[in-house]
Amino acid sequence: MENYRYKRYVKTNQETRWASPGEIQDNSTFIRLSDDHYPTAGLPLMSNAREAYVDGSDTHTLIFGATGSKKTRLFCMPMLGMFIKAGESFIATDPKGELYRKTSGLAKANGYKTVVLNFRDIGKGDLWNPLHVPYKLYHSGRQEEAVSMLNDFVQTLAAPQLERTKDVFWPEMAASFAIANLMLLMECASEEEANVISLSRLCSLDLENRLQELSEPMSEYTIAGMNYKNVFTGAEKTRQSIYISLFGMIRVFNTQKKLATMLSGNTVDLTRIGREKTALYIIVPDEKTTLHFLVTTFIKQAYEILIREAQKEESGALPVRVNFVLDEFCNIPRIPDMPSMISAARSRNMRYFLVAQSKHQLVGRYGEDADTIKGNCDNWVFLTSKELDLLQEISSLCGDIVTANQEKRPLVSVSELQRFNKEKGEALIMHARQYPFISQLADIDMYEAFKGYRPVAMAERSSTDYRIFSVNDLMRRILLGEVPHPFVD
Repeated sequence: MENYRYKRYVKTNQETRWASPGEIQDNSTFIRLSDDHYPTAGLPLMSNAREAYVDGSDTHTLIFGATGSKKTRLFCMPMLGMFIKAGESFIATDPKGELYRKTSGLAKANGYKTVVLNFRDIGKGDLWNPLHVPYKLYHSGRQEEAVSMLNDFVQTLAAPQLERTKDVFWPEMAASFAIANLMLLMECASEEEANVISLSRLCSLDLENRLQELSEPMSEYTIAGMNYKNVFTGAEKTRQSIYISLFGMIRVFNTQKKLATMLSGNTVDLTRIGREKTALYIIVPDEKTTLHFLVTTFIKQAYEILIREAQKEESGALPVRVNFVLDEFCNIPRIPDMPSMISAARSRNMRYFLVAQSKHQLVGRYGEDADTIKGNCDNWVFLTSKELDLLQEISSLCGDIVTANQEKRPLVSVSELQRFNKEKGEALIMHARQYPFISQLADIDMYEAFKGYRPVAMAERSSTDYRIFSVNDLMRRILLGEVPHPFVD
C-alpha cells in the first residue's frame, strides 16, 4: 500500500490530528485481493484494488454522499465482492440492479445461494410472500410474534397516508380493519391461501356484508373481533371513508397483478441466510417509491427471523455473518424499531452498512431516532455534500487544531470537506476510536479479482399457482358445523 499518498493529511502534536496510515493499518485487517479466500471482510478503509485494509469487526457503518459521489462504486460493490470471498452472507438493496450485475456471478462461482427479489422487472427472480412467516409462527404457537410482524406490515402499508395527513383517524381505522382481515387469514385460511391476493379480496367492498355477519359473534376481546366491531358499528359514511382509506393502502396489489402474484408464493427461506452462504439482492426502482414499503417489510422480517435463529445457537450468534447493505437507506419507509435493531444486531453476528445522501434525509425519516442510529455506527464515511448541517457536524467531530499563529481552527473546514477529489476516490473516514483519516479508494472497475463473472440468470416466472381464501366457503362450513366460528369465547 503506497503510504506516501496519505502524508499530506498527517499533522502531529495537536489535541486532534489526522490518523497516520500505519495507525489505520494496525487497527484493520490486510487483504490481498487476488487470494481465493479472505480472512474477513468489511468496510474498505484503504484500497488500491490489489490490496486492501478492511474493518472486519462487528462495527456498523454510516456512509454519507450526495448523488453521483460514487458511494456504490467505491464502497458497496467492493464490499459485496469481499463478503463473497470471505464466505459471509449479505442482504443488499440494489436500486439500479448494478450490485446484482457486478457480483452475482462471483457469488455463484464461490458456491453461494443467490436470491433476488426483483421489484423492477417483476416476473423475474424469486417469490416472497410477506404473510408466509407470520402464518408459520401463528400456527406454531407463537401468535404474539406473528401479530407483531403483521402489525409492522400494516403500519408500513399505512405509512404514506399517515405522512400525508394531519387527520390520522381514517388511515389508523383502515389499518385496524386490515389487521382484522389478516387475523382472519391466520386463523381460518390454509397456508397456501394466506397471501396478499386473499388480503386484497377480503378488503373489497362486495364482501362487507359477509364480513359483518361473520364478525357479529366474535368476542370483542380478540384482535379480529375488536377491530371488526370498530368498523362495522360505525355509521355508513364512516365505514365508507374507512374503506376509501383501505383501498388506498392495498391499491398496489389490486393494480399490479404480477406483483400480487409474486407476493403470493414463496421461494425465499430466510432462516438459512445466517447458516449458509447467501447473496440476497433486493432490486427496487429508485425513480419511484411505490414499492419501497416492501423493502422495509422484508428487511424487518429478515432481521426478526435471523434474531430468532441466532437465539437457537449456544453462542447466541449466527454461524455465518449477515451483512445488511442498505443503499438509499433513507428513501425506503421508516423501518420499525430500527434503533433497537441496530443496537442488538452486532452481538448476533449481523452488521449494517447504511448509505444516505444527507443528514436531512436521515432526520426526516427517523426524527429523534436518527441520533441513536448515528451513535450506533462506529464507522462514518463522508464523500461529498452541500448540506451545511452535515458539513458542520463532520467538521466538529474531527475537532480543532492550533495553527502556528496560536489560532484555533478546524482540522478540516466546511470548505475543505467540499473539495475531495472524486476521481481519486477520496473519502473522509472516522473509523471506530481512531483519529479521522482521508483515504483514497479504488473504483470497482479496478478490481481485477472481481472481474470476468457473468451475472446469474434470473428465473422467469410467467405464472404462479396460488389459492384465494373464500369467506363464503368459510361461512358455509361454519353453518354445516365442519369448523367452529373463529374468535368466539
